[in-house]
Amino acid sequence: MWAKKFFIISLVLKTFFLSQAFAEEINKEGVEKSESLPEVIVTSEKIITPTKETAETVYTGIGITKKGIELSGERGSSNVWSILNILPGVYFETPDPAGISSTQRSITIRGVSGSLGTMSVEGVPVYGGNPIGPREYIFDLENLEAIDVYRGVIPVDLGTGAGTRGGTVELKPKWAKDKFGFEFKQGLGMNDYTKTFLRVDSGKLPSLGTKLSLSYSYAEADKWRGKGKLGPRENLNFTLVQALGNRINIKLWANYNDLDHHKYATLSYPDAKKDRWLDYNENFTGNSTKDWYYYKYQKLGWTNKDYYAFLDIKLLDQLMLQIKPYYRIEEKEDWSGTISISGPMRQSKPGVTWSGWEVKRKGALTQLVFDLKFVRGLLGYHYELQEWDDRPSKNYWLNPDGSLTFIGWGRFTKSISDGYSSSPYLKFAGNIGKLNWQAGLQYIKKKDGKNEGYITQYNGTVPYLLREPKLDYGGRSYSAWVPSFGLSYTFNEKIEVYTSFGKTFQTPYRYRPIVNLYYRLYEKFKKMGITLDDLFNDYKCEETYNWDLGLRIRTEKFELYPTVYFSKHKNLNTPFTPGWKDPDNPAQLLIDPSTGRPVSFNTFIGKARGYGFELASTFHLTDKFSLFFNPSYVKMKYDGDIISAGTRYPVDGKQVIGVPEKMLTTGLIARYKGFEIVPRFRYVGSYYGNLARTEKVSGYEVFDLMVSYNKEEIRSLRLKNLRLTVEFNNLFDRRYIFGTSNNYYPGTPFNVFGSISFNF
Repeated sequence: MWAKKFFIISLVLKTFFLSQAFAEEINKEGVEKSESLPEVIVTSEKIITPTKETAETVYTGIGITKKGIELSGERGSSNVWSILNILPGVYFETPDPAGISSTQRSITIRGVSGSLGTMSVEGVPVYGGNPIGPREYIFDLENLEAIDVYRGVIPVDLGTGAGTRGGTVELKPKWAKDKFGFEFKQGLGMNDYTKTFLRVDSGKLPSLGTKLSLSYSYAEADKWRGKGKLGPRENLNFTLVQALGNRINIKLWANYNDLDHHKYATLSYPDAKKDRWLDYNENFTGNSTKDWYYYKYQKLGWTNKDYYAFLDIKLLDQLMLQIKPYYRIEEKEDWSGTISISGPMRQSKPGVTWSGWEVKRKGALTQLVFDLKFVRGLLGYHYELQEWDDRPSKNYWLNPDGSLTFIGWGRFTKSISDGYSSSPYLKFAGNIGKLNWQAGLQYIKKKDGKNEGYITQYNGTVPYLLREPKLDYGGRSYSAWVPSFGLSYTFNEKIEVYTSFGKTFQTPYRYRPIVNLYYRLYEKFKKMGITLDDLFNDYKCEETYNWDLGLRIRTEKFELYPTVYFSKHKNLNTPFTPGWKDPDNPAQLLIDPSTGRPVSFNTFIGKARGYGFELASTFHLTDKFSLFFNPSYVKMKYDGDIISAGTRYPVDGKQVIGVPEKMLTTGLIARYKGFEIVPRFRYVGSYYGNLARTEKVSGYEVFDLMVSYNKEEIRSLRLKNLRLTVEFNNLFDRRYIFGTSNNYYPGTPFNVFGSISFNF
């Protein structure tokens, strides 16, 4: 692994020195049209700013600037969610203080899981399934210039991925630069954390004027709770910018991320409260009833390869053709120790399950952008093809010496057709004096691939796969119309009021738990005449209607962005108990052996309603002191009671589990002679973690402190932008927990990171 690391570092350095020989300084061209509010001079760097998309006139999003990204420190250098925590209405927690790991985190945006939103690189969606959601851990944030976030109404020209109910996050890459340069950053921290980042920019090369960049990073750490490693995580990023005359501009973006890590154990509510250090077993005992919980049998591996192109063709002075083709490959493997695995002769023993899959996504966004005298807008189309290779899970019994005995396959559903998504969209916008307006409409159709099922049978003790049509599922289509509308009125260059209305959607998810349920009760369902596909009869798109009313106030001394919002949600993924009788004992309900309770599964029948208030604000007290203050109030209520595992829970009108009502992020930025001190405070209110409302997660507050020294230039060493940073997270070692429904984690304890970065 280290040999591979040094080889790639040497490749980056070689590119650096070769590029230096050809690089030349040029005048920077203004390629993109500015989408900012009328300029108001402020005395300090902006942390957040209003934002909008191409061909829009109303600011419906909020952007996190390079300075805002910097405030997240080392833990935000590998994970986008860590950066979003600065925004009001966003709640993010992870058991990983370094931000390296890929799963086991909690993210909500206005009370909706952020995994139900989408993430894009300049509009091209970056998402996956199983688990569904954005792949926020595959980027080096050193390669980004800004992050735009849309939490209510979503611009129609941002690729939707699997859905937009949890908002949309758009990443703005740091494209290859006009001038030659080299960047270096080294991070270190507690629990043997290390991250090395290198980037080289070729500058504008002679003859063709091509600009290139290449970066590489390597990161790893020990788990702070229990034994195990986070990483290694390796990342490669490449960009190319090429102008062809005055009318054609080409940009290429490629990102490779490979990650392996051990998992943190999920805990019950009492265990999480009792012992913050409780985790998987650290030692192998030779007793399989205990060793299935050994930490080496709990690990994940992910590989993501992303290739995007951005082609802008200026057909006429007021007409632009944009084409964004992309190709994504994602592979996952998961090892999970299990207390009981069924095998030959109907025996059950402790063991280990391996599961994995590969998915390829090929797609393109194509759009015509026009800017006429009285109206601007765009007409576009997005198409994506999904090719799934769902590899059969493998079951092993655990032997006393630690070896594994293969005893058959678990679930095995083979993809026999590809899925796809198809989405035409259009948008118009304009101005009538100081009144700005915009409207968009998108039609989204998605179709799942078909899957045929197999089940493990035994010839004595020898396993084999038997084709079972009752396990077939998929091939269903889902569609939704997604409108959006916005108005704003600009009183002057400092004050603007706006309102927006729109619909967001989410395609169905949580397929795997239902597949696993059917496998557990295969013999029972077969007798009942129920197929696996029958369990998906109520699968449909989740839908949310959003309305925002906000104000933008920007002066030299402060920026205020208050927003009130309302939302109505239907077809939500919600527990459902069908009340089936046991075919072998009709007097009793059918019991799920994994819970010992009546069979229950999640399907799309729930409702909820929400409202809230957010304030994003920055106060530029002097040229040396700035204060950011971002409170929020999130109310997300169930609309109706819920029946789960045969029990009715009277939750109508009560807060959705896992969603704190009150949150606050605030901090002070103090500067003096190159030093910068940023004390930061985060408060998260209490919430309930289960439907019975017996597990209350207490509110908590966390103090962080970042101290840095910045030197713009050291001429003797030819260094620029030298930055030395020390971060103290959870400064007072506040003990707290987060999570829901037997999936709780202790919050990360006091930890320290340091970093040095510079360029030349």
